[in-house]
Amino acid sequence: MRAGVAQINLSNDIGTNTERILSYLKSAASLEVDFLCFPECSLTGYKCDFHNINWNEVAQALDKLQEAVTTEGVTIAVGTPYAEAGKIYNAAIVISADHKLKYFKNNLTDFDKQYFAKGKGILSFAVKGIKCGLLICRDQNDLWLAQEYARMGTKVVFLPAAHYYLPAEAHRKVAKNRALPIARAVENGFFVAKANAVGFQDDYVSLGHSMIVDPEGSVVCEADEKEEKLLYHDL
Repeated sequence: MRAGVAQINLSNDIGTNTERILSYLKSAASLEVDFLCFPECSLTGYKCDFHNINWNEVAQALDKLQEAVTTEGVTIAVGTPYAEAGKIYNAAIVISADHKLKYFKNNLTDFDKQYFAKGKGILSFAVKGIKCGLLICRDQNDLWLAQEYARMGTKVVFLPAAHYYLPAEAHRKVAKNRALPIARAVENGFFVAKANAVGFQDDYVSLGHSMIVDPEGSVVCEADEKEEKLLYHDL
């Protein structure tokens, strides 16, 4: 299985984000990537007012992505707000040619809590026979969630993130946000593939460092703090 992560800039415009996702999807297909993970809320942007989301536009974008996935043959995970049973969740949607699977963020930030309900539990799925899982951003802090995946025999956990802070705080937290995916990989004996946003939204910045970490804690590939990047690794 060739696993990939896309470190991309996020906009508050769904159409702009959708086109960027489609561009990286096509690039991944040319590299024969089997699964490509995008950042948290990559469809809508993260620093926005989720009370005013155009849900028809979200649905249309997800359908458009599924059409492209079917054409290109690459399964993806895309971050988006998702409405279900009268609640809104911070979600990662796994999109393949024949299904959409949902994972809802369990560990919410103070910003998240203004808009999103708390998710519960994990999502297990297979790509080319390899058992995979999902966490979202602050879920990387949660020992229990990672251990649940390990107990299920998960081989790789994909981690969409959007580490937006004011610039001074963003630089202070780079080391922590690099260390946690490495710790989760070593503790549980699985790969961690983290797709973080990069660049500014309003006054807030996300400093990238998307990475793929092997089960021994070695960072096999990593992006920098400023540039968009597609990373991939054969598991």
